[in-house]
Amino acid sequence: MKKIGILGSGVVGQTLANGFIKHGYDVMIGTRDKEKLSEWQEKNKGLVGTFEEAASFGDLIVLAVKGTAAMNVLGMVGKENLENKTVVDATNPIADAQPENGVLKFFTSLDESLMEQLQKSFPSANFVKAFNSIGNVFMVNPDFNGMKPTMFICGNNKI
Repeated sequence: MKKIGILGSGVVGQTLANGFIKHGYDVMIGTRDKEKLSEWQEKNKGLVGTFEEAASFGDLIVLAVKGTAAMNVLGMVGKENLENKTVVDATNPIADAQPENGVLKFFTSLDESLMEQLQKSFPSANFVKAFNSIGNVFMVNPDFNGMKPTMFICGNNKI
C-alpha cells in the first residue's frame, strides 16, 4: 500500500488526506502544531507528525501549505527526505499583502514560478503541480452532474 505524506494541516491538507484515506492509502499529515489536528485524528485513521516525519513517512508527498511558507517547510523537511520522491505541489504564490482593487498579489515574477524555485532548491525531488487551480471541495472525486472535469497537472520529470 502506498503511503502519502501531506505537508500542511489546513483545509487543503485535510481535504486531500481524507480523500487519500477514502481510497485506501496510509496518510500522515505533517504540521507545526499537532494539537491543531487532534479532532481530525479522532475522526480519521490517518497519522499526525511533524513536517519531517510526514515527508519521511510518505512514498509520495503533497505540499499543501501557504505559498509563502513552501520553501521554509521543505527546508524543515530536509533534502534527504525528498530525494527521488514525487512532491505534488498544491501551492500558489499568493503574497501576504492585501488584494489591490480585488486583484491578488503574487510574490513571484513572470520569469520564475514558485515551483521552479522549489525545483531549483530541491533538485533531487520530482515536483508535479496539481490541485492549485481548484477549490478544495472539488479536489476529491469531483462530479459535475455526472461529468468528470479535466484536471490540470504539470511537471518536468520524464519518468
